[in-house]
Amino acid sequence: MNVSSSPRQVVLCIDDDSEQLKLRTMILSNAGYTVLTATNAAAGLHLFMHNRVDLVISDHVLPDAPGADLLGEMKRANPKIPVVLLSGFSETPAGIEPADMFLTKGIAVPDFLAAIAKLLSRRPKSASSVNS
Repeated sequence: MNVSSSPRQVVLCIDDDSEQLKLRTMILSNAGYTVLTATNAAAGLHLFMHNRVDLVISDHVLPDAPGADLLGEMKRANPKIPVVLLSGFSETPAGIEPADMFLTKGIAVPDFLAAIAKLLSRRPKSASSVNS
């Protein structure tokens, strides 16, 4: 399937924990989203720059860069795309200013999906073009 022609909203998920990534992919796919995945910041940035992406969810702790730094780079490339920083830490980490929202990994599925839908509903429809 060619993601760029898909009418469904595209969520890019970045997490080095493959089990968390699989779970998030399943939840978002079942909710009707097209999901792109990456296990590190470099792969996530590549997908972001070369695909239509409507929302990004990134883990805070990645092997090659802090999630907040990655989200900052994505916001500089396309400030219209909402970005979510996800963390296993219950306290909000420092340096998360680029994120539109901070969520903990323990969030209940209905609350997680509601937060994603809320961010996507605020987004201008014309912003969903390819980022390159």
